[in-house]
Amino acid sequence: MLSRSSSGTTLAIGLVLTALLAACGGTTTPPRNEAGISDTASVGTSTTTSVTVPTIGISGITSSATLPAASSAVTITETISTTPPDGASALSAARAAQAQRQAAAVSLTAIAYIEFSASGTVTLNGEPGISFTLPSITPGDSYYLAAYVDGAWDAPAAGPATVSGTTVSFAASTSGTVTITTSTPIIIALYATTTPTPTPTPTPVPTPVVSPAALLFDADAPSTQNVVVSETGDTAAYTAAIVCIETTPVPNPAPAQNYVAQLPQTSATPNPSGAATFGVQGGGDPGTCTVTITDSRSATATVSVAVDAASLTVSGKSRH
Repeated sequence: MLSRSSSGTTLAIGLVLTALLAACGGTTTPPRNEAGISDTASVGTSTTTSVTVPTIGISGITSSATLPAASSAVTITETISTTPPDGASALSAARAAQAQRQAAAVSLTAIAYIEFSASGTVTLNGEPGISFTLPSITPGDSYYLAAYVDGAWDAPAAGPATVSGTTVSFAASTSGTVTITTSTPIIIALYATTTPTPTPTPTPVPTPVVSPAALLFDADAPSTQNVVVSETGDTAAYTAAIVCIETTPVPNPAPAQNYVAQLPQTSATPNPSGAATFGVQGGGDPGTCTVTITDSRSATATVSVAVDAASLTVSGKSRH
C-alpha cells in the first residue's frame, strides 16, 4: 500500500498558528528556512516486480523513482531536499571520493538530494531508476548523480543523464544489488557540469602573394615585366610603390631611360579570383629597387628588382 507525507501541510498549519498568535499578541515562531524543507513518499517493496514511488517535489524540482524487485517486503521511503540529509556533508569536489574524475577547478553543487530509507534490511535486485523534472535546463550542461558512501561523496556515480525537455533521467539497472538497512540509507545528489566552450582557433589573416618575387632587367635593353599579386577572397584594389637605389657610377652619357625602374600604374583592382597585375618598367640606370604591394588590410608583399644582371643577385619576400 502506498503512503505519502509532505512537510507542506505542516508548514501551512504552522503559518496559520503563527498568524493567530500574532493577532492575539502572543509570541511568534520564526518561519522555517525554505532550503531545509523536504518532501517524502513511501512504497512497499515487492519480491516479484518493480514498484514506483509516488512523485515528490521541492522548490520547483520533482522526482520520480522506480525500485526493482527486492529480497523482502519492507517499506521504503524516498525523501527529496535541497540540503544534505542528516549525517551527510554537502556535495563538493573536495569531498568527492573519486574527485580525480573531475577537473580540479570544478565545484560540484547539488541541485537536489535524495535519500532512500527502509523499515528493515532489504536488498534490491538492481539499481533504482530515477528522474528529475527541473524548473529549467541550461543548454550544454550534463547531469550526474553522486552517491554518499562511507562518509564521502563518489562523483560521478551515474550519468550523464538522458535529457528530454526539462526532465533528466537515470535508467534503472538490473546488474548488481543494492542493500538498505535501517541505519544505512541510500543518499544521492543530483548535480550538473558545464562543458567549457573551446576557444576557436584564430583564422589566419590572408596576405598578398606575388609572382614572380624578383625581376631582372638589362640596363642596355630596357623592357617591361609583369608581377601578378593575389590573395584569397580579396576584391579590393591593391596599391603599389617603388623605391630605387642607383649603382654608382652612373653611366656617362646618361641613357635615354634615365631611371632604374618605375611603375606605370600604382593601383590595380583584382579579378573575381583575387588576382591583379602590375607592370614594372626597367630603365637604363643600373641599380636595385623594391616594389611594395599593399592590400586593403595593410598587409604587404615585396618584389625585388635588379637592373644590370651582370653584377646583382635578387630575391623576393612577403611580410605582414
